[in-house]
Amino acid sequence: MTSFEASFNTLDHTDKALIAIDSDFIEASDLDLALPSGAVLLSQAHVRAEAGDHILLQGPSGSGKSTLFRAFAGIWPFASGHLQRPVDAMFIPQRPYFPNGPLREALAYPHEARQYTDAQLRHALLDAALPGLTGKLDTADAWGQTLSGGEQQRLAIDRVLLKKPKWIFADEATSAVDEATENILYKRLLAHLDSVQGAIISIAHKPTVAAFHDHHWELLAQPDGASARYKLVTKRS
Repeated sequence: MTSFEASFNTLDHTDKALIAIDSDFIEASDLDLALPSGAVLLSQAHVRAEAGDHILLQGPSGSGKSTLFRAFAGIWPFASGHLQRPVDAMFIPQRPYFPNGPLREALAYPHEARQYTDAQLRHALLDAALPGLTGKLDTADAWGQTLSGGEQQRLAIDRVLLKKPKWIFADEATSAVDEATENILYKRLLAHLDSVQGAIISIAHKPTVAAFHDHHWELLAQPDGASARYKLVTKRS
C-alpha cells in the first residue's frame, strides 16, 4: 500500500478477520489485536467514540496505537471481533505519500485534481499554513522529496481541509511541525469538525496536542501471564 489513506480507501477489497459494518460512530467490541508473530496486543477490548469527541490515544512505543488505527480502517489482518466504523473518514499518517507530478495532483490525491477548483486548492493551502505553495499548483516535482517533513505533514492536513471528512484519524500528524503551526492546524481541524458534527482521534506524544482533546484513551502494559500485553482504558480528560 502506498499510504494509510490509500489502504483505507481500498478496504472493501481486502480480506478482513474483523466483522465490520458501516455506522456514523465507531465502536469495537470483543476486539482481539495481535502481531504477525502471534503476540497478543489486546484481548476482548471494547471502545466507542461518537460525533463530537476529541480523543487522544497514547501508549508506550510498540503498544499497538497505529495497529489499532489499522484495525479501525479494516486493513489489519491480525484482528478479530466486531467493529462499527464511520464511512466518511480520513487517516492522516505521520509520513504521508505524495505522487510525483503537479502540486494540484499531490494535494488532491487519491482523488482527481479536477474535482476541485483552483480557489478551493489555494484556500486549503492557506488553511494549512502553506501560503508559499499557492502559486505552484501546476508545478511538477517529487513532492515527497522536495518538501520538508513539516511541510509534508501540513500538505497532508491540507488534504483533509480540502475534502472535509466527518471523522479524522491523525497518527502523529503534527510531529514534525513547530508548536505555533501545530496550534493553528489543530484549531482549523477542530473548527471544521465542529461545523460538520465530526470527531477526531489523535495519536501523539507531544504534550501540546493534549490540549485539543477532551477524551483520553491509553494502552497500559499488563503483567506477564496476562491474556494480552496491553489493556485499553478510556477516560474523560
